[in-house]
Amino acid sequence: MPDSQGLRAYQTIQHAAESEIVISKSRFLGYCVPVSSEAEAQEALSQIRKRHYDARHCCYAFRLQEGGIARSSDDGEPSGTAGAPILAVLNGAGVENVLCAVVRYFGGVLLGTGGLVRAYGKTASEALQAAEIVPILVCERILVSITYPAYQLIEPLIRQKGYPCEAEFTQEVALKITLPAKESETLIQSLVDRTDGTAKITRLGQSLEAYKPKTAN
Repeated sequence: MPDSQGLRAYQTIQHAAESEIVISKSRFLGYCVPVSSEAEAQEALSQIRKRHYDARHCCYAFRLQEGGIARSSDDGEPSGTAGAPILAVLNGAGVENVLCAVVRYFGGVLLGTGGLVRAYGKTASEALQAAEIVPILVCERILVSITYPAYQLIEPLIRQKGYPCEAEFTQEVALKITLPAKESETLIQSLVDRTDGTAKITRLGQSLEAYKPKTAN
């Protein structure tokens, strides 16, 4: 669900990844690539096709966060046996801004429609698993200006929560904290309470980010 600024959390992949399986002498090579637009998806496909110019099929699917766009192609395989199962893997994992392509080198043995669906789906699933799914959250940045004694009171809380924090130490302490937007009100109230209202808090805005809290020492 979008927040008040129209931002919507989603899942994507952390990095590009590959997979390979062999079934009845046919090689299936899977590629998962992060993309942010249809143009980027088509460019990534072009590079994969150039790399495997001698392959019989380069089937694919992609899902984009913006506009909810989803595309798939069987690229010459029987209808519904390649693009659809690849897209089903992306849909099932709930990932967006991802292209998944599966290149097939035909081994001379027909796999049948069921065999093709399983082969393309398995190859896509293994590539997606290798690419590592990461949440993109609606995050908020806040600036906290406090005295040194007040900093000693709130530092354990920030460290415990694992919020990414940039600190600047001058006459006072300035903290730039990044956290999930849904947790910002609770944190701000805690900062106010722990510093008896002396903390100066400025909300710097929201954005979509790959968010991973730090592990407390």
